[in-house]
Amino acid sequence: MAIIYQGDAEIEIGSTSIALNCNNVTIELGYETGDATVMGDTGRKMVKTLESVTVTATVFLEYGASSVEALIYAEVGAGDTTLVILPSSGAAAAGNPEFTITNCMIATYSPVSTTVGDLSTMTLTATAGTWVRATS
Repeated sequence: MAIIYQGDAEIEIGSTSIALNCNNVTIELGYETGDATVMGDTGRKMVKTLESVTVTATVFLEYGASSVEALIYAEVGAGDTTLVILPSSGAAAAGNPEFTITNCMIATYSPVSTTVGDLSTMTLTATAGTWVRATS
């Protein structure tokens, strides 16, 4: 197993890359669980139910008509946002899986986050939707 040096992940909202405005991105994928325990079982039995998705990214703020802030603003509350994320900026492959999250929700955002002497950033958080992992 090769250990991966991360530093050039790709993140797209729709088909627009915001990678040059991000300095970290995290995806949490999984399933909610349902209790399938029946009479006579001596322990709980769980089954997967709905897919679970959470994406967080730290985005450097910029403003303007075609800025990342304007792009995110347009998606807040829509509930049908598509995100595409790869660990590295190259093509999808076994060593660089592509995760496509569809119909996710960016419920809130913080368009002003300022500290004297620091670069202004915001945290992008998207939840819900469905996900697919592709290697080609």
